[in-house]
Amino acid sequence: MTSQMKSMRTLTREWLVLPDQYDRFTRYLRDNGLTAVTRLLLGIIVIGLGVCSLLNRFSPSGPTSPVALFFNTVVTLACFAVGIAWWTFGPTKRRSFGFVVFCDVAVSIAILGDSAPLARLLTCVIYALIGIYIAYFHNPKLQVAHLTFSVVMIVVAAEPILFGPDRDPALGVSKMLVVVTALMICAFISQIVLTMLSMDASSSDLDPLTGLLNRRGLDRHVEKVLEGFQRQESAALLVIAIDIDRFKTINDVHGHDVGDRIILRVAQRLSSWAHADAVVARVGGDEFVLVQRLPVPAIGPMLDSIGPAMHSNADEIPSTSSIGIAVRTHKFVAGEERAAAFTDMQKVADSAMYESKRLGGGRVHTIVTTATR
Repeated sequence: MTSQMKSMRTLTREWLVLPDQYDRFTRYLRDNGLTAVTRLLLGIIVIGLGVCSLLNRFSPSGPTSPVALFFNTVVTLACFAVGIAWWTFGPTKRRSFGFVVFCDVAVSIAILGDSAPLARLLTCVIYALIGIYIAYFHNPKLQVAHLTFSVVMIVVAAEPILFGPDRDPALGVSKMLVVVTALMICAFISQIVLTMLSMDASSSDLDPLTGLLNRRGLDRHVEKVLEGFQRQESAALLVIAIDIDRFKTINDVHGHDVGDRIILRVAQRLSSWAHADAVVARVGGDEFVLVQRLPVPAIGPMLDSIGPAMHSNADEIPSTSSIGIAVRTHKFVAGEERAAAFTDMQKVADSAMYESKRLGGGRVHTIVTTATR
């Protein structure tokens, strides 16, 4: 039992330190063509909440006091405004966080405005929907804060049933348990589904033959290297393009099994040569890309070592590779998109690689990019 409790504590700590999911999940939506649909649905949901708030004004169980009616009007108009803004401007991480806060506040105002206690508890179910959103787009710490706040508001909503003039403690406790259970189940089932999606995304990032990242995996993981390059003083960013020379001929003469073994050999040598924090990917049949940062004084020795590291005369079926390298030493400036800058460096590395191939293959050609003014 003690070991199980320790394991549970460990799992809880690991869950709480998980990073924010916004960038990862929005990238997943974009890669699967679901961004526009998600924005549309979220806008419809928020406007739908505004419609519910508006209809609530005409119910005997809805807001009756002037103060409650005023806040009902504010919430109704705010829901319409937020829904339209979601369609018009689109989300960012900061707007998404603000969206969560707005939803919690709006639901709480609606709860406090309802005059019927059971109507209050029914409105609390909306907290479960907000928890689902947080599970997919944000981090566990925000989820814990939301769940804590929601439980407090559920208790506040149930207070008239538990302690009011017409109190019915059994009914109040049972309905509270129903709402809290729905809240917790929705949050944690969403977390499980998100974990499954993450596992699926991770597996789809890998090239099945070499185990290296594929092109999608390269795009997903390169940001870590770019961020490290930006933070590290006197660092250079290297983007290296590698293409196996005359690979079609090797396949035609020796067969695809030999071709696969050569691809594996190149992948292993490239991985062994690269630093531990480098990103290495197979982006085509016989094409590889490596991205890494390193101190500026180390550029020369690294560039001198890559050619010998990739070729060996002792190979059963010798092969050579054309290698192109783009080197950047200037940092990203304000307003410069890192993803676009990385794409430009890939193009430069490809140009350098094709120059190596034009000169006969088995060569290394380097281009140093300069800052534009």
